[in-house]
Amino acid sequence: MEERERIDDLQRNGFKIIQNRDLFCFGTDAVLLAHFSKIKKGDRIIDLGTGNGVIPLLLCSMYDNINVTGIEIQHESAELCRRNIALNNVGGRMSLIEGDIKDAGRYFKAGAADVVVTNPPYMKTEGNFKNESIEKRLARHEILIDLKGIIEAAAYLLKYGGRFYMVHKPERLAEIFSVMKNGGIESKRIRFIQAGIKKEPSMVLVEGSKGGKPGLRVMPVFIIYDEDGKPTEEYNNIYYGEGRYGR
Repeated sequence: MEERERIDDLQRNGFKIIQNRDLFCFGTDAVLLAHFSKIKKGDRIIDLGTGNGVIPLLLCSMYDNINVTGIEIQHESAELCRRNIALNNVGGRMSLIEGDIKDAGRYFKAGAADVVVTNPPYMKTEGNFKNESIEKRLARHEILIDLKGIIEAAAYLLKYGGRFYMVHKPERLAEIFSVMKNGGIESKRIRFIQAGIKKEPSMVLVEGSKGGKPGLRVMPVFIIYDEDGKPTEEYNNIYYGEGRYGR
């Protein structure tokens, strides 16, 4: 293993993940998204922009009878994902397509997925790229694909009644709702994420349904740290226990 790499414990059923500090490493958003997603036995799941495969790995660690495919355009991240599949011996449940999300129609038939998940680039292309590698820029900024492109791909891939799960920035929520509606995905459930009780939300989890009826459920805010700066019980339960929310 190269010196810039490390193996992290995913804290669930012995699953581990190889990460490279020069590439984009997963954070709290990916873990919370995996737990927010409602997964059923036999679901066909597609992860748009899978990176090193953390979300599919988390889902495989939580559910036995699923089939999850990640799409990743960056070669270095795709290679890490392949190695993570082998490391965790999940080749029968998890696979990778190294390619462009915008070419989803080349890889899948319309309606191929029961569930689409994504932790997409949050930031528009304008901004300060200083001290960011090209790999991290592509993961964080809408350089190769924007929000509209992500949701259009999800709408194509989802079967009627299929579920869409995404984590994003709260300041773009109005845009998210609009683009989802235009793509035929009805917003069904959201949950804001706050670092502390007195902090403003820094992330939002969104669930949508392809062809669903109107009706949005706003869940209680998820708090990461309590007033004493310690991880909350719900946070610890998700990271180190068997708890899942949103069921």
